[in-house]
Amino acid sequence: MASEEYQNIVRKTFQDPITDLLLKNSNLTRTQFETLVIDMLTDIMSDEKISFYQKSLFRGKKVSRGSFSRSLSQARGNVISSIFTIVLLSYIGVFDAKPFDEYYVLAEKLKEYVSIIESRELKASRDILNQIEDELIEGIGRLATPTSIKIM
Repeated sequence: MASEEYQNIVRKTFQDPITDLLLKNSNLTRTQFETLVIDMLTDIMSDEKISFYQKSLFRGKKVSRGSFSRSLSQARGNVISSIFTIVLLSYIGVFDAKPFDEYYVLAEKLKEYVSIIESRELKASRDILNQIEDELIEGIGRLATPTSIKIM
């Protein structure tokens, strides 16, 4: 796959309002997220091994191989740390036995949203898309509220 195709996919990712909202409420920086997306995208879509130097060329802002590698390491660490945080809070009773139920419902809505966006009938689906987008924004906002974390 050509460099331009990777860059177009990454650019489209950042043009999605839901991605923007989720990223703002995550513990990843925009740079870390971009680096993680590029790393996963190139691994999934390429039959050959792509070096960190080559991957670094797909970033919006040109960076060194070392900088790309550091951002990727920080992003991976933040993702792992987030998972452990949820498990820890579940372990001490902040979440009930099913700590991911609300997140699962949100993830299912996200899948529905993505499938509509990927369908070629986007104009016919605009009302549905707007409704799902509103539900996602409300659901993400509810989960991102600091007071939503309480002892059950």
